[in-house]
Amino acid sequence: MSFFRYFLLAAALSLAGCASLPPPTPTDPEAQARHLRNLEQIGAFSLSGRMAVQTEKRGFSGSLRWKHTEDGDHFALYSPLGAQVADIQSNGGGVTLVTNDRKTYQADNAETLLQQTMGWSLPLTGLSDWIVGRPTSSSYETIVRDAQGRLSRLKQDGWDIEYSAYQTVEGTDLPSKVLLRSPQLDLKLLIDQWGTLAREP
Repeated sequence: MSFFRYFLLAAALSLAGCASLPPPTPTDPEAQARHLRNLEQIGAFSLSGRMAVQTEKRGFSGSLRWKHTEDGDHFALYSPLGAQVADIQSNGGGVTLVTNDRKTYQADNAETLLQQTMGWSLPLTGLSDWIVGRPTSSSYETIVRDAQGRLSRLKQDGWDIEYSAYQTVEGTDLPSKVLLRSPQLDLKLLIDQWGTLAREP
């Protein structure tokens, strides 16, 4: 092949590669401000979905129901066949976990209690903020938002969090697929349904 023909072929391939790249999505400042304002107003919520937990030694997959209020949290965990595995109640006074065989355990915080009873621990301290798509009030290492202001990635408190899908709930885009990673645990959450949102004035 002559140098001239080689040059034309290389140029054509270069142009084809450039043409295949999608154009950048323009940022919409008004949409971003509206989305962030909506998230700030969410004070309580409920949801149902599926979860998968994986550690070096243990794993769990099943479904969950979660109700979060200013007074605390109520989690119900179920096996893939629908049998309830654990019922978890947390408030300012501590956490109580009841297993499917009616054994009751208590601890000062949910992370410690889950580790002792299930062999793995969820980041429940920050999860009520992360699950609606906002960082907690503590500092964060990385934050990436899309053109509408929705979180795409967040690194905070030792967790690397990815948001790959959203759904619109009462006029607000809320996550429907979230992946959380830490050195000790991987957690995948698929939210099938959001309940009514309680908004703060």
